[in-house]
Amino acid sequence: MKRISLMATALLSLGIAYGQNIPAYHDTEIEASKEYVEGNAYQKDLLLYADMLGDTHPYYANAEHRAKLQKRVRKMYKECGKIDHITEFKLYLAKVAASLHDGHTAIYYWSSPDRIFPVRFTINGNAPSIVDLCQDEYRDILGKEVKFINGKPLNKILNAAREIVSADNAVNFENLVQEYLLLTDFWAMMGMSDEVLNITFTDGSTIAIPAINKSDLKIAQLQKDMSGRITAPRRALFDYTIYEDKGICYMQFNQFADRVTHPQYTQLARFDEFVRDMMADMEAKNVKTLVVDLQYNSGGNSVLGNVLLSWLKPYRVMKQFNTQVRISELMLTYYPYYKEFTYDGKPLEIGETYLARKFDHNRDAKIDYTAPQDSARHVLNLDPERIFKGDVIFIQGKDSFSSAMLLLTTARDNYIGSIVGERSGGRPSHYGDILYCRLPNTGTMATVSHKIFLRPSYSPVEDAEYLYPDLEIDLNDPQRDLVWEFVETFTRKANAPKSEKQQDDDDSYLWDTIYSPAMQ
Repeated sequence: MKRISLMATALLSLGIAYGQNIPAYHDTEIEASKEYVEGNAYQKDLLLYADMLGDTHPYYANAEHRAKLQKRVRKMYKECGKIDHITEFKLYLAKVAASLHDGHTAIYYWSSPDRIFPVRFTINGNAPSIVDLCQDEYRDILGKEVKFINGKPLNKILNAAREIVSADNAVNFENLVQEYLLLTDFWAMMGMSDEVLNITFTDGSTIAIPAINKSDLKIAQLQKDMSGRITAPRRALFDYTIYEDKGICYMQFNQFADRVTHPQYTQLARFDEFVRDMMADMEAKNVKTLVVDLQYNSGGNSVLGNVLLSWLKPYRVMKQFNTQVRISELMLTYYPYYKEFTYDGKPLEIGETYLARKFDHNRDAKIDYTAPQDSARHVLNLDPERIFKGDVIFIQGKDSFSSAMLLLTTARDNYIGSIVGERSGGRPSHYGDILYCRLPNTGTMATVSHKIFLRPSYSPVEDAEYLYPDLEIDLNDPQRDLVWEFVETFTRKANAPKSEKQQDDDDSYLWDTIYSPAMQ
C-alpha cells in the first residue's frame, strides 16, 4: 500500500497548492520588452518563466548556465509563437525544468488531478513492467507484463517521459512516473490519448481501459506475501521491537513526523521521547545491534533525524549539512524577513547565493548546549555518556527520499554505522525548499528550488546521483527477507570472539564474513 499512500500525498499537496493564493510572477523589465509586448500568451509566459527560473534556482547563479538558458529561450520563443494549446506549452516548460535533474523544480502538467486512468505499472529499471494496481473490474490483468500502450512500446513512452519528468535520478524518476502515468493530463502532454489506454501484454492479450473520475476508483492491487517478515511495512510513523535473544533492536522509521511537528494531532507520540525510551530499553536488554529501517520513508521534518543521530554520535562533534540560499524576488515574497539579514555587515543582494550558517546573525549566535529546551521543540541527547556503543545498520530503499536522505547521508559522512539495501531515490547533495508561482497569462503553475543542501563532505549536487549502500541487498525478494537474514548473520559474526590472529583494532573480519545473498 506504500505507493498508493504516496500518490495520495502527492495529490493532496497538489490540491493544497491549487487552493492557496499562489503569487503570480511579474517582472517589470521583462514585461516592458518588445518581445513580451508583441508576443502571444505563451511567449509572454515563457519569458517570465525563464526570468523566474534564472533569477531563483541556484544552478543559474552561474553566469555561464544562465547564458545557456537565455539561448535556449530565444529558440523556444519562436516555437511558442506557433502553438495554440496550453498542453503543448507546458511540454516546452517541463523540458526546461526536467533538464535540471531536480525533483523539486517542476511544471504542473495537469489542470486537475481528478481525471485518471485506473491502472498503474511497476517501473523498475530494465525489469519487465507489470500491472500492479487497477480498477477492481480489471483484476485479471494484475501481474501481466506490458508490451505496448496505444500502439507504442512502453520503453519508448518512458524514454519520452524522462524528458519532462523532474527527478533527482533514475530511481526517483521511476517512483514518480508510475504515479504520473495515472493522470490523463500527463498522457495528453506526451501527445497520446487522454480518454483510453489500449494495452497489449506480452502474452498477446489486449485490454482497453477508459479514464474515470478519481472518486470512482475501486482498487485491486497485486499483493506481496509479507507475512512473517520482520521488515514488512508497519502502520506506524515509527516503531521498534527488541529481539533480546539475538541482541537486536529493529526500528522502523516510516515518516519524519510526530506530535511536535503536527501539534494538532495530540494522539501522536513525540519522537524524542520515543527514541529516549527505546535507548533505555536497549540498554536494559543488552542490545548490541540497532537496525534503523528507512526503506518506506519518503521524508518529513528533518529535525527528527537529528534527534536519532544525537544518540549515535556526540552531537557537538557531528558534521552537519550546509545550506546555501539564493536570494531572489520570488524567494523574498515567501521569506520577507531575509531583507533584514546581513552578510559581512552588508545587506543580501538579489541573485547571490549565501552559506546560511555564515549569515551574520548565525556567526554571532552562541549555542548553549546546556540550556533547557521547551516542550514545543525536540530535545536532543547532549550527554556523550548515553551514546549507543553497539553496531548500527541503516536499511535504505528506493523510496528513501528528502529528510530520509539527509539522515542517511549525515550518518555516512560522520561514519555512523553502515547502510544496506538499495541505491537511494534522492541525491546526497540536492536542491530543495520549494517556492510556488503562477504564470499570469496562462495560469500555469510552477515550483522552483531556491536552496542547495550540501552534504557534510561538501560534495556538490552534480558529484553523486545516488547514495549507494555499503552492501546492496534485494529488498523485494518474494521468497525471503534477505535483509533480515543479513542482519542476524552480521550480529552473530560481530558478537563472536575474534581469532587469535586478529588484532584488537582490526574489524575487517566483520565484512569478510557477511552473509551476502544478493551477490550469490
